[in-house]
Amino acid sequence: MAKRKIWAGPADGANCKPLIVEGLVVDDFAAGELLVQSASGLATSALASTVLGQEAIVAHEIGAGIGGTIDTLATVGDTGFGIAVRSGEFVNVRSAVANYTSKGVALTSNGNGQVKIAGAADDKIFYIDEIINVTVAGTLIRARKA
Repeated sequence: MAKRKIWAGPADGANCKPLIVEGLVVDDFAAGELLVQSASGLATSALASTVLGQEAIVAHEIGAGIGGTIDTLATVGDTGFGIAVRSGEFVNVRSAVANYTSKGVALTSNGNGQVKIAGAADDKIFYIDEIINVTVAGTLIRARKA
């Protein structure tokens, strides 16, 4: 099933809207990619999986109301939007190639804006919330904040 939204909502209904982060687009990024925020703006996260305590910011989709789709890239120089994912919230994130055989598998940064299965020494950012075999890198998968 094709996904059309990045923010999928809270687990408990307490926070009914995503926490939006805004900034100048530093490099082109797609909705669902992990981002970092700096004084320059928003950029694709190149943080290694072992960098602990990184903030979970996921690129927000560019809505159809302004001519975008889930696959429309935010381009350098534009104003970009991310979602600062809070505990208990669900989002669709871009994944590296992997076979997720059960829910609850820990995910970490792949160093290119995508997530991958976390190893023992990796920072756990999300947990997978669906069973899916990702055969194409960049596929959106549903996850919840760790």
